[in-house]
Amino acid sequence: MNILSLNILIKKLFSNTCIEAIAKECKFTKRLRSINPHNLFISIISALSKGDCDSIAGIHRQFNGMSEHDKVAYRAFHYQLKKDGFIDFMKYLFKHLIQNLVTKNIKCSKLNCFKDILLQDGSTLQVHKNLRDIFPSRANKDSAAIECHMTMSLLDNSPKAMTITADTAPERTYLPDTSNMKDKLLLADAGYMSFSYFEKLSIAGGYYIVRGTKSLNPKILEAYNGKGKKLPKLIGKRLSEINNKTSKTTCLDLICQANRGKYTFRAIRRWFPEENRFCIWLTNLPASTFSVEDITSIYRCRWQVELLFKELKQETNWRKFATHNRAIVEGLVWASLLSLIIRRQIATQLVPLSSVFKVAKNVDMWFLPILNAIFKKTWRKLLHVLKDAEKYILKNAMKTPQRKSKKHETLDGILAMLDA
Repeated sequence: MNILSLNILIKKLFSNTCIEAIAKECKFTKRLRSINPHNLFISIISALSKGDCDSIAGIHRQFNGMSEHDKVAYRAFHYQLKKDGFIDFMKYLFKHLIQNLVTKNIKCSKLNCFKDILLQDGSTLQVHKNLRDIFPSRANKDSAAIECHMTMSLLDNSPKAMTITADTAPERTYLPDTSNMKDKLLLADAGYMSFSYFEKLSIAGGYYIVRGTKSLNPKILEAYNGKGKKLPKLIGKRLSEINNKTSKTTCLDLICQANRGKYTFRAIRRWFPEENRFCIWLTNLPASTFSVEDITSIYRCRWQVELLFKELKQETNWRKFATHNRAIVEGLVWASLLSLIIRRQIATQLVPLSSVFKVAKNVDMWFLPILNAIFKKTWRKLLHVLKDAEKYILKNAMKTPQRKSKKHETLDGILAMLDA
């Protein structure tokens, strides 16, 4: 996308009229007062983007500092954030931006057969202990924690859905709905292993690659080595019976049957001598199209959702907010996610080869001026600010070329290897 198109899109998505309409639709705003929903949203994103804001008072100062009108009292500002509608306001804005701002930026011919590649994961975040009745912690009864269940798209490198629950909530409940997974691929870790879900997903026309647990012990129906050679001696055995003594093959490509029911699946097991352990991946992708190397390489892309959670926690600093109000806690999590989405998308649309890590570290030089122009509605100035941001990113926030030994550990390296 060129700068002129991006300029027009930002004007449309972040206009005062658009944000106010969303605020009224979710019943966050009934009548417009001194705290305009547009200005409130942009000031929160600005405060969280800086990474050093650690209190509601800090966001309040950011709002007053950006505003050219009379200063708003802290009590009135705090009242807006603690309204239940604040959570819905942030959720509606999330849907609005995902639908209109996010664009596909990952290209790989090997993955073109999938409509989307979804990465599923959850992350625990500690909150004020006074919320322990609402958000009990799994680790400590005297503390409180929330669990963010996220579904992220690999193709546009942005989250598609998120649910906030207590830390004690089961992760598998928040897997993507199988009815919407036709021709889509799911990547998830061992905590999401569920054969009943895999069966429903397969029937719906979806695909998965999920890390297997150590306790997995299905019956082997067919066995091959990593190069596709049949291993008839392993047929009929249980997975736990296969070790370095019974089979010298370091990589196995198996067709297995679940212990309960008749569901069959493909299991790949590889021995890692440097770690002295086996790793197992479960999938329903056909061996004729996706080799063992393809499966393990594609699964490594799941790390992108871990990096997103890391950025969400570290670069927005919202964990330092000592508040025991549920609406503020959940609203700030959504606001932090919105800050991340807007920053990533503007940077990658300005410069496709920009580093998401570097652009997050340099927000004061390129991102905050953009938000300031949006806040003040100086649309004529916005185009010049975007041009300055592009120049800065090109000079200071580009991806660093990797050494040959590390090349295939990056997302770009993995995609290039799949294409090869």
